[in-house]
Amino acid sequence: MASTPQPAKKSYFFGKGYRDVGNTIKGAWKRNFDSISGFKEKIEDAKLIGGKKAVFLIILNVLAMLSVLVFGSIITAVVSLLNIAILLLVMIFIYICFSIIWLADRIYLMRNKIFTACHECKEKSLIPTYICPKCGARHTNLTPGVYGILKRTCIGEDPNSYCGELLPTTFFNGRRNLEAICPHCSTPLSDRESVPICIPIVGGRSVGKTAFITAFSKEFFDELAPAKSWETEFYNAAKEEIYRKIESAYKSGITIMTPRPKDLNKASSESFSFFVKGPHFKPERLVHVYDIAGEIFTDSTEHEMQKQYEYCHGIVFMIDPFSIPYVRNRCEEKLSPEDRAGIGNAEISGIVDSFLNKLREVTGLSDKKMSSVPLAVVLGKIDSADLAEEIGDSAVKKAMLQFPDKFTDYYDTEDYLCRQFLKENGMESFLNGIDLKFKDNRFFSCTAIGHSMGKGEYNPQGVMAPMEWLFTKADKKMALDWNDIKFNKKPLRIKESTD
Repeated sequence: MASTPQPAKKSYFFGKGYRDVGNTIKGAWKRNFDSISGFKEKIEDAKLIGGKKAVFLIILNVLAMLSVLVFGSIITAVVSLLNIAILLLVMIFIYICFSIIWLADRIYLMRNKIFTACHECKEKSLIPTYICPKCGARHTNLTPGVYGILKRTCIGEDPNSYCGELLPTTFFNGRRNLEAICPHCSTPLSDRESVPICIPIVGGRSVGKTAFITAFSKEFFDELAPAKSWETEFYNAAKEEIYRKIESAYKSGITIMTPRPKDLNKASSESFSFFVKGPHFKPERLVHVYDIAGEIFTDSTEHEMQKQYEYCHGIVFMIDPFSIPYVRNRCEEKLSPEDRAGIGNAEISGIVDSFLNKLREVTGLSDKKMSSVPLAVVLGKIDSADLAEEIGDSAVKKAMLQFPDKFTDYYDTEDYLCRQFLKENGMESFLNGIDLKFKDNRFFSCTAIGHSMGKGEYNPQGVMAPMEWLFTKADKKMALDWNDIKFNKKPLRIKESTD
């Protein structure tokens, strides 16, 4: 119901209708008083005649003038009130219809948690700016309103021309099919009023974020979606090109470093975005997986607000275990030269502090409110230096076999072992900080590549579990369809001993 001027013709009942009724009433009263003036002129003419005829004419016109003054005014007032009453009834009906349709449109968007998340500037908006297909005029508030209830007539932005194109104003009559742009940066959008699922992947440089996204995307498109009978579609041609690079990297066993543009006007985080369609997904889901350059968490020259934190549905925090001094010291000799070269050198707690500061800065939320965001802490690269024997699949199964009464759930056991690993390697303060800041957190281990970089095709393990946990928390319909793992609400905590 915003009042921002639009390049559209106002509905008759929200503009011209009022003026027409006002002019009609003014005209009726003017004609009434013009009649009185006419009788006055006849009286003056009768005075010039003289005699009995003049007296008769004067009396006749005075009576007529009084009749018009009294009865004419009453009739004009009644007709005027009748006009106003009819207009009010029509307007009340129109306003009720308008309000119902506007409310239905708004409830649909909010109930389905539909909003627009720009893949470029990351700004959030309820609906984007829609473009007239005929003249290119920008409609910033294409909803039922004073410019039209179900459709509005575009007049164009050029005052010397008139467009006349009819544009749909609601979700149910075709608005989603119009070309759209971001209201903040004018980037072309293809959201189609879908339900977004936004997951940032954060962590320092070289911790394995891009490899994680590569492994997840390939498994999602090639294995998960076909198995669930989901249909996938790339957001646009640029996102399809990203996937072609993912396929190439996956096949060759490499990763492409996430670039941090020198151009301050360009985003320092890149999203891989795609639609997911299925019987339960009406409207369709739009997945945004954000790959954020590691320097964002270590440099003090940040130029961009990471707006995706404001509306994200969950966060993956990647940890390179070999960036932990204790782990590196005892395992470095077991690492290949390629693995040693790829160790993240940023201090983990510092990255967490930087991440929390940015989260607080963007959202404006208190620590208590920020803690409601689900956080998946993922320890990667476990294929190296036999870490899988400590926190990987074999370690989980061994613990469940040795302590069957305590470890009854695979992913609770994995969470426990990851926490224990971090605690034993000097990261207890980090663990306490995570538990303090994020009430809904879970720890996972994985290997995205499955071997040293460049040694053949990816062989990922453990990549899908943290994403399933976050996806199913973000979307109830997704939880119904992607139902491979039954996660307990609260995993076994590290304070519980296995002695």
